[in-house]
Amino acid sequence: MTPADVQTPCNAVCVVSGCAIIRPPRDGGIRYRGLTQDVHVLPVDYEIEYICRGSRIIVGPKVRKCLPNGTWTDLNQLSRCLLLCPRVWTSLENGRVSPRPLGPPVEGTVLHYSCLPGFVLMGRNSSHCNKMGKWDTPKPVCLCDVWNRSPHSTLSNLYIGALFPMSGGWPGGQACLPAAQMALDLVNRRTDILPDYQLELIHYDSMCDPGEATKLLYDLLYTEPIKVVLMPGCSSVSTLVAEAARMWNLIVLSYGSSSPALSNRQRFPTFFRTHPSATLHNPTRVQLFQKWKWTKIATIQQTTEVFTSTLDDLEQRVKEAGIEISVRQSFLTDPAVAVKNLKRQDARIIVGLFYETEARKVFCEVFKEKLFGKKFVWFLIGWYADNWFKIKDPSINCTVEQMTEAVEGHVTTEIVMLNPETVRGASNLTSQEFLAKLMSKLGGKNPEETGGFQEAPLAYDAVWALALALNKTVGPLKAKGHRLEDFNYNNRDITAEIYRAMNTSSFEGVSGHVIFDAQGSRMAWTLIEQLQGGSYKKIGYYDSTKGNLSWYGNDKWIGSRTTLPCRSLQRSQKLHCRTWP
Repeated sequence: MTPADVQTPCNAVCVVSGCAIIRPPRDGGIRYRGLTQDVHVLPVDYEIEYICRGSRIIVGPKVRKCLPNGTWTDLNQLSRCLLLCPRVWTSLENGRVSPRPLGPPVEGTVLHYSCLPGFVLMGRNSSHCNKMGKWDTPKPVCLCDVWNRSPHSTLSNLYIGALFPMSGGWPGGQACLPAAQMALDLVNRRTDILPDYQLELIHYDSMCDPGEATKLLYDLLYTEPIKVVLMPGCSSVSTLVAEAARMWNLIVLSYGSSSPALSNRQRFPTFFRTHPSATLHNPTRVQLFQKWKWTKIATIQQTTEVFTSTLDDLEQRVKEAGIEISVRQSFLTDPAVAVKNLKRQDARIIVGLFYETEARKVFCEVFKEKLFGKKFVWFLIGWYADNWFKIKDPSINCTVEQMTEAVEGHVTTEIVMLNPETVRGASNLTSQEFLAKLMSKLGGKNPEETGGFQEAPLAYDAVWALALALNKTVGPLKAKGHRLEDFNYNNRDITAEIYRAMNTSSFEGVSGHVIFDAQGSRMAWTLIEQLQGGSYKKIGYYDSTKGNLSWYGNDKWIGSRTTLPCRSLQRSQKLHCRTWP
């Protein structure tokens, strides 16, 4: 490493408060936003973004922020612009690939290969990505062991192209991938479901990033074998995949996408999801606003399509209910200014729409601005990890104690993702038996620290929905002289049969009853929880299809058990708080 590689502030005489310009990574540059003239010192809270030349990508912090002490965030972490090695090396038919370290395959990545039972590895069992963006060995293959033939060796393989985010704004693949693999193992053992076929999963880490997903989708579509279905997670990634899939005659089945924008059959004609739309939260929120007699609310959102679409739907629903959104704030990566504006405009009842990583940033600022306590109620999304506010995060400078104080008492709405009934569905597992097996597969990892643990039942049921639908197509396709293994990206007849089978899905899963509406989305109950004493407590359920609210009556409010915080008012207005029996 040369001195130029060390990203420390340039030698400069600081004449104003702020941070000196820093050097970009080698083979990269810096994007400055909003500057109209040359400057040598950038103001506090200013954010710079690293960009890379050509096909290189950033490894390490992509965005740095100027701190009040005149330094930039995360200077202890190096940002580098590195070449990607071909991703086709990261999957192995009839085998497994273990990358070290996890993440995109860049310089320094080592892949370790192994084969499934009944197959033998031909070639090296490891490959290194060099600084030229090339692997140092040919890709190995797993060949059938003729001396120990696999019982599945005569079956036809059907391939699922999947994107599981193992990192990023929602690292849901950490639990959803093992759950999907569990389902695949069970499906492939069943003699009554696809008896002549073996389902295989080819998966990549999308990092919940549409840019990264674009490269991965290219690899999935342009490399053998042909995939019969695409299975993405993360709304922003699913939007990209579902929009492209129509050009390839591919069905898309998502296990972890809640964006309301995806409920659009004209734009996404082949899209289905076992995760309900995020708009399912909004009838529940409106019901609670009315229950507690609140007529004014405020909102703060991260500027991504899923949250913008959800807020558009909420705005229409509260308007119909006679409720006013008096304050609207948004942010891209830094919520500091947005939170300050909430305080300045005296927001009290606040709906927050953002990913978990941004939630920590928001509530660190909430603590600093004292926008919490008995005068405030925050409504958040319920699919964060249970201990999300206790996770160490280098992007914030608040302690766990401060974060715990700031989040106390907030209310969450969450889609019911685990069947509360003790029933055996299509997979012959109850929801509790599924959880026990998933915990075993996770190898003792703490569920609270495992991304996507709550959504894992949806990934499991997505595989079953697909398997049952494909099984349903075998007869009709045979009558037309087709087979599933004849599928290619120009065959609309097979796609149409798979679509019809998916559209009529109806079965009991570990996440509840699985059925899709006309837009390919799923309906479900909503669970309402409140953070009480640092842990989440169930306080009710809402069935939006029937308008039924089941209320436990165990909600608690800071300073008093029964006195609710006041609605969002200006300081000049008289406060009227309601006390409930």
